[in-house]
Amino acid sequence: MPKFTKSYLEALKPEEKYYEVWDTEIKGLGCRVHSTGNKTYYFIYRYNKDTRKQRLKVGVHGHITCDIAREIVRGWMGDLARGIDPKKRNKKEAYVGKQFITMEAFLDLFVEKYKKVHNKPSTIKKDVERINSAIIPFLGRVKVSEVTQEDIVKFQDHLKNVPGQFNRCHALLRKAFNLAELWGHRPKNCNPCYGIQRFIEKKKERFLLEEELARLDDVLKAQDSVKVTSPYSLAAIRMLMYTGCRLSEILTLKWEDVFLREGYIHLKDSKTGEKRIPLNESAKTVLASLSQEKGNPYIFVGSKPGTCLVTLQDAWSKIRSLANLEDVRIHDLRHTFASLAIKQGVDLYTVSKLLGHKNIATTTRYAHLEMKQLLKATNVVDQIWQERS
Repeated sequence: MPKFTKSYLEALKPEEKYYEVWDTEIKGLGCRVHSTGNKTYYFIYRYNKDTRKQRLKVGVHGHITCDIAREIVRGWMGDLARGIDPKKRNKKEAYVGKQFITMEAFLDLFVEKYKKVHNKPSTIKKDVERINSAIIPFLGRVKVSEVTQEDIVKFQDHLKNVPGQFNRCHALLRKAFNLAELWGHRPKNCNPCYGIQRFIEKKKERFLLEEELARLDDVLKAQDSVKVTSPYSLAAIRMLMYTGCRLSEILTLKWEDVFLREGYIHLKDSKTGEKRIPLNESAKTVLASLSQEKGNPYIFVGSKPGTCLVTLQDAWSKIRSLANLEDVRIHDLRHTFASLAIKQGVDLYTVSKLLGHKNIATTTRYAHLEMKQLLKATNVVDQIWQERS
């Protein structure tokens, strides 16, 4: 085989299975030709007579030249002459280099290597906003290997006036530091977030009373008749009321997801994964009243051709103001759906299924409502004994 040159290596054609060629100038320097056509330089060596041959990747042809590959291998051969295993030294240098990376650089890596693989775009967007607005300004310049529990405590104190923000950031950092250990940026078992208690958050739960629901319904009917507010916005609000769905599930709903005759919606990719949502008669009526816009797959049509509604904020602000429900958030319609189901005697497990909760523990926030129903039930039984008193 000839000495490696650019023209020689680039003339090598890929085959069904990879094959290797060897340089005649540097012993142990080889180039693997992959079936894809890519070519990778390797160095084959033996550290001492008692060990097996080692394979060390030099680089990819095209990213480095064959001359640079030779220089790298000559350096490793010098290490071997001094009794140093180049593979072990490379691992040590790589580990030391990883320890010097800053939090800002590591969190970029965390987003690219983990978040974008495992999370939905909406989740990634929120987490990146938290990283850029809260974490990086406070911890960005600190080396990832040097962040201590004391730093996290100071960060917590820094965000004490926005406890929810700290709790979300704490969850992000906890996962990031676990991965920092796994990827070699920190020693094992030293996550600085462990032992840090998150702030206690008071859950915001607002259930509409029957008279409030009546006012809301009257306003929606009035807005339907005057035709000022988008009919798609009004229909979307009604669907939130009638199904208990999440806002994103309704706004991104497509016609192909709806099975009116069978009475359900099939969501291929919701917050908790694939699921089916049953449709009651009111929800069916809303969907049946809408017609598909040509070329648009979405049910609740946006302002631009082929798009869906991206928000209900303006429409909802107007509706709730007219209904004198200024403190009611759009998400409270979901809470209200759950509370109405429980008041009608539906058990927590079934409510959990209706809301699409992954774990029934999430639904236990409504347990106090169910207890009221149970108290009514036990008092019905107690009437037998009261009559005998």
